[in-house]
Amino acid sequence: MALQSFRKVRRSLLALVIALPALYAVVAGLAIMRDYRSTIEQAESDMRNIATTLSEHAMRTFGEADIRLRAAITEIERLRLEPVPNDQLALHNILADAMKDAPQVAAIGVIAPDGISRGSGSVYPIAPFDNRDREYYSYLTTHHGSGTHIARPIKARSNGKWGIPLARRIDNPDGSLKMIVEIAVDMSYFDRIYRSLNLGEGSRLTLMRRDGWVIMATPMTPDALQLNLANSPVLARLTRANSGAFRNEDSVVDHRDRIIGYATVPESQVVAVATITSNQVLEPWLKRSGETATVAAVSSLLLLGLLSVLWIRLGELEETQAGLARRNEELDSARRRFQELVDGIDGIVWEALLPDFRFTYVSGNAKAISGYDAQEWMGDPHFWNNKLCCGADGKRVEPVLVVGSRGLFKPIEHRLQAPDGRELWLRSNVMVADSMGQLHVRGITVDITRQKRSEAQLFQAIHVDALTTLPNRHAFVESVGHALALAERNKTIVAIALIDVDNFNTLNDSLGHEAGDEMLVGIAERLHECLGPTDTLARMGGDEFAILIEDVDRVALKVEQLAERINAAFQRRIPADARELYVTVSMGIALYPQDGADYQALVRNADTALYRTKAAGRNNWQFFNSSMARLVEHRLDMETALRQALDKEEFRLVYQPQYSLQTDSIIGAEALLRWDRPGVGLIPTQEFIRVAEDSGLIVALGNWVLRTACCQAAAWHRVGFRVRIAVNVSVTQLRQADFVERVRDELAHSGLPPHCLELEITEGALISDIVEALDKLHEIKAMGVELAVDDFGTGYSSLSYLKQMPVDRLKVDQSFVRDIPSNSDDCAIVRAILAMASNLNLEVIAEGVESEPQMEFLRGEGCQEIQGFLLSPAVSADNFLKRFFGAGRGRAVKWREKLGGRP
Repeated sequence: MALQSFRKVRRSLLALVIALPALYAVVAGLAIMRDYRSTIEQAESDMRNIATTLSEHAMRTFGEADIRLRAAITEIERLRLEPVPNDQLALHNILADAMKDAPQVAAIGVIAPDGISRGSGSVYPIAPFDNRDREYYSYLTTHHGSGTHIARPIKARSNGKWGIPLARRIDNPDGSLKMIVEIAVDMSYFDRIYRSLNLGEGSRLTLMRRDGWVIMATPMTPDALQLNLANSPVLARLTRANSGAFRNEDSVVDHRDRIIGYATVPESQVVAVATITSNQVLEPWLKRSGETATVAAVSSLLLLGLLSVLWIRLGELEETQAGLARRNEELDSARRRFQELVDGIDGIVWEALLPDFRFTYVSGNAKAISGYDAQEWMGDPHFWNNKLCCGADGKRVEPVLVVGSRGLFKPIEHRLQAPDGRELWLRSNVMVADSMGQLHVRGITVDITRQKRSEAQLFQAIHVDALTTLPNRHAFVESVGHALALAERNKTIVAIALIDVDNFNTLNDSLGHEAGDEMLVGIAERLHECLGPTDTLARMGGDEFAILIEDVDRVALKVEQLAERINAAFQRRIPADARELYVTVSMGIALYPQDGADYQALVRNADTALYRTKAAGRNNWQFFNSSMARLVEHRLDMETALRQALDKEEFRLVYQPQYSLQTDSIIGAEALLRWDRPGVGLIPTQEFIRVAEDSGLIVALGNWVLRTACCQAAAWHRVGFRVRIAVNVSVTQLRQADFVERVRDELAHSGLPPHCLELEITEGALISDIVEALDKLHEIKAMGVELAVDDFGTGYSSLSYLKQMPVDRLKVDQSFVRDIPSNSDDCAIVRAILAMASNLNLEVIAEGVESEPQMEFLRGEGCQEIQGFLLSPAVSADNFLKRFFGAGRGRAVKWREKLGGRP
């Protein structure tokens, strides 16, 4: 009986010898396959995240370079510079300033329409390099209105640096190419950042355009920039999603098996691609698989050894106590070897009982990784709850979350406070097993602190403004999105306030950029002091800030109180550059949902309110309302119609006669502009002239008036009607670099004698830049053209400037003529102007004369010429000729003779 029982035990042992290793191999195999899939999925996620970060970094880098490019273009256009040798120094200064404090900029230059370099921010003077072989030159010369073009990398001829060019074209008023301005982003700037990621030898980080051309690659190979990946799977997948990741077993670059992540944004020309070889990704998996297989093999061998020992022990019951001791020692040695093997794994191997999660086994390397030794893990029944339950989001990771099913679970992240005060991040890969009716949880815990710190640094770079440490535009957009979603669900009101520092550019230019940055930090601190506990302040860029206010009351009292606090806060001076300065801010406010349903609408309307605040005098705030939108729409409509009016020939000139009190004859005509807009009617001159000046259309409009008036006067001369033609000149026209040449060309084109053209210039145009204005006026006067100061007495009226100007006559504004001779003050002003003009040997013409007493007063005081409704309103060219030119006499007739002695 005993023998049969003994044999049954031995047969059971034989079954265990076969079953246990097989079961262990199956479990290990399943774990290895799950680890394989998890490794590939994690690699795809990592590549997608890295590509997204690279895309955002590229957008930010190219965006900053484009801002500098557009700022340089604005300054070039403001100074009316040309791509000629005479302007090379001025171009160099502007371009050098655009490169200042920009480590990412390799070069910046100006290229003339013929492709020759005419300006550089790095070198002065610059050799006239031929750029017609550059891609951006070929592209921009054939594409009008294309905005910023990101070209293939080039080596700058001015300083030898490799860069990625961003180029824009500047057009002449007629639409022809005036110049190309390009700024090159230093490729080494990208390379340093990409190499710092240290993703391994098998990784490749690439920037390419949407047409497939590679513009940046790390590592950089000799033929990398010659690659065109237009047929790569990445571009095909971009049609379905702006970011993603996939595995490609035959890479188009090196035909290797790679994990590829890609990302871009719809408005970007650039696609970021991050790849890594599958071999590199799977290398840790292979190591872990080998370790798992080794553990499985060793465990199986140990189990087999144990079973063999039991087998032998059952067959050798007659052996002595010494034999038993020897075999026990062998078992202890085997257990020690097993423990040493487990302790050598780069992770804490543990087992715990459920449901109380009490540790029953912890490997000996626990202290080296977590700071707590294995006995502390197992000795404290609440070690999981007290030490390991704080997850990545700060919430507790309760043991119940892993109970209820079997197998491998999603990894759990822990935030652990080590005994020495260090903050550690651990990740546990866990599985639940049922052993003889008792639930166990088993896991391997590894240290991921370094990885978490890298993720935090990336988050900081993407979401935080480096100067003020405030949230940046990207973070603000995310915050507004969350707030609007919450407000929609809770039916609450949200406000966005855009804040702009008044006249900050003037302050920045006068104190310097370092002091300007210090001032921005102080402004950010002052704004932050005014916030409520739920308000969010962000720096949008430059001197623009934004505040998100949540849970706003129906009458927006909370927002008004915040605006009042901000205005009050800036009544105190802000220290900067060892001094204290007063700063004011202007604010525009928009409310959700009444002023917009999304971020773009709210910011656009808040910006409209900010614009109205500035127009109303700054240092205040305004809420957006629908009337603001209507004003913006009206102005946009007016500007759009103006741009088309010249092409559609909707403008016309009318002429008002100028009369000599000395010869009693018509001696001139002032050309006045009229716009009869189809479907609207006659537009008041001041209304559309103001829009033309603000939009820059005044130059083209003024040139048309000058050309048309000269041609009309020349036509009158050809039939014998020789009168002077007066043309008004705007401030913007006078500031044009080619204004003098424009006058000379129009005289030559029309054939009008120069002395028959009079240019009327307001005092404001003369005083705004007296040195430049004097030079141009002397050149014009040297041609023989006559000059008049228009609306004299209503502007600066500075005698010190007036005596330097080569003018022929003063034009007394009608506001002084209207009430003479009954108003003694106006009479005194007119007498003073006439006396001053006499002393300066200048003639005087009075405008707005509407009655005989006004004319006789002016005649008696010595005024030479008059103009006004007493003579005639402005009439068309044909009516002017019929009314004021005597048929067959070959000259202008006397006004009294023509009209029978009376007007």
